[in-house]
Amino acid sequence: MVMRIAFTMKGGAGAAAIFLIFWAFSILSICILILMEGLSAFLHAIRLHWVEFQSKFYGGTGILFEPFSFRRLIRLYEGLED
Repeated sequence: MVMRIAFTMKGGAGAAAIFLIFWAFSILSICILILMEGLSAFLHAIRLHWVEFQSKFYGGTGILFEPFSFRRLIRLYEGLED
């Protein structure tokens, strides 16, 4: 829409308008990308702080994890393992 106005202008004014609109669009795009990257870094830092904060209250009591294994089940079934 804005570029259409610049493309319809004749002579040096049109070239200058295209040049200025291009640079304005480029600067706006870069600013948005920097803002998004900063937001990403900020949210990641907040997430890490939250995880570290929650680990202060972790008791670690519960059922010990044992990975599932068909071989172990077969050996238990055959009586080869306790």
